[in-house]
Amino acid sequence: MHYYTWNIGDYSSHASHLNIVEDCAYRRLLDRYYLSEEPIPSDVSVACRLIGMREHQAEVEIVLKEFFTQTESGWVNKRAEQEIAHFKGKIDQASRAGKASAERRMNARSTPVQRTSNQPITNNQEPLTINQDKTKARFSIPNFIPQDAWQGFYEMRKTGKGVFTERAASLIIKQLTQMHSEGQDVAKVLDQSTANGWKGVFPLKTQGAGNGKFNIHAAGREMLERALAQEELDARAPWEVQDAVHEPVQQLLPRSSDD
Repeated sequence: MHYYTWNIGDYSSHASHLNIVEDCAYRRLLDRYYLSEEPIPSDVSVACRLIGMREHQAEVEIVLKEFFTQTESGWVNKRAEQEIAHFKGKIDQASRAGKASAERRMNARSTPVQRTSNQPITNNQEPLTINQDKTKARFSIPNFIPQDAWQGFYEMRKTGKGVFTERAASLIIKQLTQMHSEGQDVAKVLDQSTANGWKGVFPLKTQGAGNGKFNIHAAGREMLERALAQEELDARAPWEVQDAVHEPVQQLLPRSSDD
């Protein structure tokens, strides 16, 4: 024990008659008793050496005989023995409570989830447990997807704000499968998304199509340009539209010999 309860009233009522040396000896003997959690050695000279009072053997012996009981194991103090037993009992109780708590947590993690009444049991069904790894992938990566490219994309997605769920991964693999059937290099597709920090996968850009992010919407830009051109044509007067159409047609017609 590194500390013990000190009752000033009890000590004063039992030890107020001690002189300074005897009081010091009593306090040091109690400290030694609690610290070692065992009786004081029967040899008084040894006891004096342990508490640093070799020159005061007579006073130490007086205190031992008044407040301690000599036994085969040494000088025993009844109050100190009770305090030590109480202290050890609290430690044992705390240890048992800790082990019981750990055992309950272990049992809770290994207890299967109760099946609902309308949930069928199949031969290939695996029991779900509370500690089952929910991040374990329940899908397989096709062989045409390089492992290093997929791993790089996966790690990039995990570092983002969104959660890369199994559902999201399955959809990504479905898109890659479609691109692979269309002749796309899925490794480059994944690397493109990884390099740009994209959450999804997109077909590779064509040469001369500009930078990466705008290449994804190349078809959309073409449709927008056509719509703007049509809007400009609709804003013209009817005769301007006729001239705009007639002029390029006339350029295609063969010229007469008189021209």
